Amino acid sequence: MLKILLGVGLGFLLFTNQEARQITADLLRSTANAIAPEQDGKTFQDRVKDAVVETVVEGH
Repeated sequence: MLKILLGVGLGFLLFTNQEARQITADLLRSTANAIAPEQDGKTFQDRVKDAVVETVVEGH
């Protein structure tokens, strides 16, 4: 019962809070991009490294 209430509470928070929805969407998109099939010849390790470098550069 506690798990259900926790799930409902978290769902309500994510549904009503625009910032929480944006963060969740960004995390899901980053995850999808990391595990997406290889399209440009890069390995999974190269894609993750590029994403981390891009995030660090954008942060500074």
